[in-house]
Amino acid sequence: MIDFISTNCRESFISLMIISVLIVVMGVNRNEDIPASGLFKLVTTLIFLVTVIDTFEIYLASRTGTVSELADVVRQRTICSALIYILRPLIIMTEVLIMLPDKKLRPLCLVPAALNAMYFSTAFFGMKYAFYISENNTWSSDGHNIPVYITQFVYLFMLVMFSFYYFKYKHYKQSAIILAICTQSLVLALLEYFNILTGCVNPITALCILEYYIYLALINRQEIKNKLIQKELDYAKSELMTLRNQIQPHFIYNSLSIIRSLARRDSELAVECLDSFSDYLKAHIAIKSPDMIPFSDEIKNVKIYLSLVQIDYENRLDIKYELDKTDFLIPPLSLEPIVENAVEHGIGSGGGIITIKSYEQNGNIYILITDNATADKQGSSAEGHNGIGLENTRKRLQMQCGGSLELSIKESGAEAKITLPEKAGITI
Repeated sequence: MIDFISTNCRESFISLMIISVLIVVMGVNRNEDIPASGLFKLVTTLIFLVTVIDTFEIYLASRTGTVSELADVVRQRTICSALIYILRPLIIMTEVLIMLPDKKLRPLCLVPAALNAMYFSTAFFGMKYAFYISENNTWSSDGHNIPVYITQFVYLFMLVMFSFYYFKYKHYKQSAIILAICTQSLVLALLEYFNILTGCVNPITALCILEYYIYLALINRQEIKNKLIQKELDYAKSELMTLRNQIQPHFIYNSLSIIRSLARRDSELAVECLDSFSDYLKAHIAIKSPDMIPFSDEIKNVKIYLSLVQIDYENRLDIKYELDKTDFLIPPLSLEPIVENAVEHGIGSGGGIITIKSYEQNGNIYILITDNATADKQGSSAEGHNGIGLENTRKRLQMQCGGSLELSIKESGAEAKITLPEKAGITI
């Protein structure tokens, strides 16, 4: 008995070892949402049954004796062989059911296995269509066992088609595992059919099932990762919209205050300002997306606001534009908070000069907004220069394009510097 085990059960031992690894992996991933985990339990059970039955059939094949002594052995061996031929296609069929895109097709997928089972079950009734075992315990099929290979090839083809259809090329790299499984199965079937290499069906089948489970686990992990990334993106967009919405009311309030002040002095001029402000609302507030916008659009909105301010200041405010670089993208409402701060805390009621520059240097894009506030004004307005609006702008620049905002207060005035890195790919 020991000699039999050592010489004939190596393949079964390898199969059981691979099955045990599969069971452990399934246990580790029991809380993961691996597609059709229940069917994997079924296919693992089928492999185990086939391995046990195949081992018993090998043992029966080694029995010798007289015809009368071997009568029961032949009957038992016939049953074992028929069961193996019936169960083997069910293993691949179960894999196909895992990937089946339409559950209504399940009855149709059962047809090849059912036909195969009907053909080989004839052996239970003593018929010798599929294969037969002689009275002296010699197995033979004369090539009539080919339906089991055809059935497995049909399921193998379906497995490949449904797998690629299910994932729709999203996971083409991982799909290389499917090709490996199909190649292994095809080579094994050909080698066994031509009797070049026998006894390896169960270990290779168990290995293919383990590979397929790993394949689905990888896909599941990738989909979970993609969902987490999407959630992070959605959260970032939501935060950006929140930050943006914090700025818009402040800007609108300032603009309306200017128009209100003008209405008391010059109603016709106030109407003109309302028209300009209406243009701003149409072009800017209607945009719901937090995505980057062209710098030309952003500077256009800034000019609308500053035109209102200039009217309110009665030409005591001078605006200078030195825009050497304009073909790039910028987060919306990036300049307006800085310009508002310059007007409110840098210029004051006495008027002054605000300069807006944009240029490219060493691959980076720079935007400078300066005012000519005197030293005494700087001391009283330093806190305002570093208010919520600027901190808000810093966050959005960092989140959307890896940009930065630096504020420096000098004797000659305050300077806000926006840096947009080359790596952000923000050039139009």
